[in-house]
Order: sequence, then C-alpha cells, then structure tokens
Amino acid sequence: MDSNAAIAAYNQKHQFAELGIEKIGEDTWEVTITGELDLQSSADAQTLLESLLEEMPSRSTLIINLEKLVYISSTGVGLFANLVVAANKRRIPVILKKLQPKVEQVFSLLGILSYFTIQ
Repeated sequence: MDSNAAIAAYNQKHQFAELGIEKIGEDTWEVTITGELDLQSSADAQTLLESLLEEMPSRSTLIINLEKLVYISSTGVGLFANLVVAANKRRIPVILKKLQPKVEQVFSLLGILSYFTIQ
C-alpha cells in the first residue's frame, strides 16, 4: 500500500476526520486519529489500518493516539474491536493513547476497553 497516497485520499474525502501514520521506532507505528469517526470515516479507516497491520512484522507495536478524537460512533468502536482481533492474531499489541474522557466512556460502556493497553 502506498500509505502516503492512501492517507491523503482519506483525509481529503472526510471533512471531519483526519488520519496520520508514522513509524516511530524499528517495530512501532503510531496512528493519530483526529476529529470524528462516524459510519463512513470508520469504514475507510478500517481499510487503511488493516493494510497497515498486514505490512507490520509480527510482534510489532501499534499505538493509536486518540488525543484529538472528539466523537466516535458505534461503527468506530467496531473498527477498534476488529483491529484488536486482527492484531492479536499477529501478536501485535494495540495501545490506545490519550483517550478523551467521552471517547473512553464509550469504550467502557461497550465493554471493550479492557482489550487494550491504555497510555
């Protein structure tokens, strides 16, 4: 996947969501999600993140920075549930970083917060 082109296309398509991916270590990637994860932006983000997982070596680490995520729909939560299942199959830990209280509350209410490491 040409991640730069895919991210640029995602960011251009979604007015209220922005995604960034950066390799921050030899085996560590950080994904930053900004704005809102609604029905459509979540589906497109899932496609991008699944492609990233396929490219990551087993036992790598995926950090998802949610500091600037202000809204998440149930589809967005589904994205993370699917992501952690796929990552676990490859022994890639998924770390959620800097969750906003409202976003953390949604994860907690839906009972999936315990599947992630929180920073």
